[in-house]
Amino acid sequence: MRITLPRRRLLPAAATTALALVLVSCGGGQSADAGDEPVEGGQLTVALRDEPVQLNPLVDQGSGAHSVRPVVDSLVWDNGDGTYSPWLAESWEVSEDASHYTFHLRDDVTFHDGEHLDAEAVKANFDFVVDPENRSTGSTAKLQPEATVVDEYTLEVQLEAPESSFLTLIAAPYFGILSPRQLQDDPESLADTLIGTGPFVFDEWVRGQSLTYTKNEDYAWGPEGTHGGPAYLDSIRYVFLPEDQTRYNALLTGEADVVDYVPAEYNQEVLDSDEYTSDSFLLPGVGYTLHLNTRQEPFDDVRVRQALLHGLDREGIVASSTFGAYPVQEYLAETTPDFKQDLENTIEFDPDLANQLLDEAGWDERDSEGYRTRDGERLSTEVPFNSENQLDQRTLEQVQIDARELGFEVSLLPVPAAEHSERMYNGDYGILASFQSESTGMQLWRLYGSDNVSDGETIGSNASFLSDPELDELLAQARQSADPEERAGYYGQAQELLPELAPAVPLHSRARTFAAQPYVGGVGWDYAWPQPYLYEAWVNR
Repeated sequence: MRITLPRRRLLPAAATTALALVLVSCGGGQSADAGDEPVEGGQLTVALRDEPVQLNPLVDQGSGAHSVRPVVDSLVWDNGDGTYSPWLAESWEVSEDASHYTFHLRDDVTFHDGEHLDAEAVKANFDFVVDPENRSTGSTAKLQPEATVVDEYTLEVQLEAPESSFLTLIAAPYFGILSPRQLQDDPESLADTLIGTGPFVFDEWVRGQSLTYTKNEDYAWGPEGTHGGPAYLDSIRYVFLPEDQTRYNALLTGEADVVDYVPAEYNQEVLDSDEYTSDSFLLPGVGYTLHLNTRQEPFDDVRVRQALLHGLDREGIVASSTFGAYPVQEYLAETTPDFKQDLENTIEFDPDLANQLLDEAGWDERDSEGYRTRDGERLSTEVPFNSENQLDQRTLEQVQIDARELGFEVSLLPVPAAEHSERMYNGDYGILASFQSESTGMQLWRLYGSDNVSDGETIGSNASFLSDPELDELLAQARQSADPEERAGYYGQAQELLPELAPAVPLHSRARTFAAQPYVGGVGWDYAWPQPYLYEAWVNR
């Protein structure tokens, strides 16, 4: 199944493959200031919204993956259309049940510390993520891959359970291949510095300010279809600007050459502008969603969950908080492979039904402030959120207003990013709002499968702690199916079932928009974890 990509534009020259997708301006094509030919040298300054909590992508699947791609390569490249191309692996085979994968590696790759890439080095990365002491949060870890060296450049990987989306998972930067010497001899250093095989080498991280990488002069193994040699840029400097207006101002003033995650209120303005090159990608996966903790009152009662699902005006909430920039979604974003296009059991705004459900659940009295009560207890829940994320705050404030109309008290608790992540893994919340982007329907298993709940040894992503045998069976059948149509059928049935279980309230997909100054060229997309790809970028000042 091919993903429908909005606002997709390509240069007419050699960059017409999906691997070398280049930005052009919505206002009339590639800027003459940048030119059509790459220019060697210079530094690219990129303004990011989120600073990593720590750098190790094998542990942190969150903000770190947005800023470590220059250092780490992956085994395969995700073309964004359900196909894959060679990268560190020249070729691979997959068993019929999608549980056994064999990779044949390149023999000319070296890490930044001089270590040679071979099967043993890749095995060290798989071994690291399955070690429970490392507390990896990635999907790869949950699959418990067992890696076996066949010969110097051949590696076999056996998964604990079949997973037809495995190549998508390992194409993402959060399974970027790291130096075995660092993994085995100095694993604690991974939080602050990374040694990979990528086109750029780690230079300096000034916490709270910037992260800098310099060119890897020996690089000669870019993804298939790229120029293959060293990067054009001398260096990349990420600056962390969490405040939306500050980040946008960095574009206007020229403080940043590229601004990633253009704020929603300026999204269309930037796309329509002739002053910048820009592009927007409607991210696949599970968008911004309110996960309801089914282990706690009041969300252990499905009627309460269904009431919130149907009692929130999702269209109004999303339109107000995102300034109309992002679309409302169902349990999967429409750009996700395996999204059910003819979905029948869609989420309808029905406040009458919501109030009826709450009455039936026994929350049929009101206190002096108008909130529903039962046995003298107020219908109430708490939502911790990242205090630096303004879009989250705006969205949750709108949720709070709508819930108030139902007589449901929603208390907002701003916390630092690190505490927000910690609460996610220990279940310390009533509602957890989060955003997950991944180009696979496997996201439904990650977020709603009962075997993806944190168990004390591995960290799961099932933030609602849902456990439903019928859903589990559908997700298991989808994951072990190598036939795309059959897999889509099972994921489609799961999407029809989820509104009945109501483990979460999906709100909006997210358009990742970035804008570049007119003298910047060659910026593309990394589809596995949709984000700007900077290996072929250049500056022509």
